[in-house]
Amino acid sequence: MQLPIYFFGDNHFSPVSSPSNEKKIKKMKEFLDSIEYNSGSVFIMGDFFDYYFEYKKNNPNYFEEVFLVLKQIRDKGIEIYFIAGNHDYWIGSQFRSLTNQTFLTDQTLSIGQKKIYVTHGDGILSWDRGYRILKLILRSRIFRFFYSLLPKKLALNIAKKISYERKDTHIVNQKKLDNIHAELINYAKSKWNQGCDIVIMGHYHHSFNFIDNEKQLIILDDCSEEDFNYAKYDGESISVKRL
Repeated sequence: MQLPIYFFGDNHFSPVSSPSNEKKIKKMKEFLDSIEYNSGSVFIMGDFFDYYFEYKKNNPNYFEEVFLVLKQIRDKGIEIYFIAGNHDYWIGSQFRSLTNQTFLTDQTLSIGQKKIYVTHGDGILSWDRGYRILKLILRSRIFRFFYSLLPKKLALNIAKKISYERKDTHIVNQKKLDNIHAELINYAKSKWNQGCDIVIMGHYHHSFNFIDNEKQLIILDDCSEEDFNYAKYDGESISVKRL
């Protein structure tokens, strides 16, 4: 994996064309153009797509423009790594071919002077027990098989409805936000105790940076049409930036 490494995610590119989607693609391209001459790697931290299901054949061209942007930066020598989120776990060979490596589970990167634990961030909280069970079901081969039998338009409509209903789950009051941060700090400490220096995640749709005795927890905000939140690791330290 080439340095520097740029981490970002939660772009939530939609399979349905819209002005908002086009602006998000333009914003990502602006970011990728800004790092073009630095070589290095990008690490996409899940929920890159709002919904992604790859069929064995005859895949709809929902994300042709996004794929083209990724192919262009690969061709320029920038490496691409991807870890699946809760919206885009069902990836296949078509998307994998655009990346240097794709991960379905959390990863520990030992590169430079730091050990970095990378996770999308879903299913960590103590009250996520029900979701963790659902996650096992949705990621199972049998669910994927039966879902693939649905007409593609119906499958898309179901995914759109679920995604729409979940959009307000990240809007929380300050008390709940404090509880979330407390749990995520404890989670990060468990990884620090295992030898990691940095824990980085997305999923929660807000930015949070916690440092304790040179150990660090970073939660990246989503990447919208107006604001692109990312982190840059140069082999010695990691910094959080916005474009």
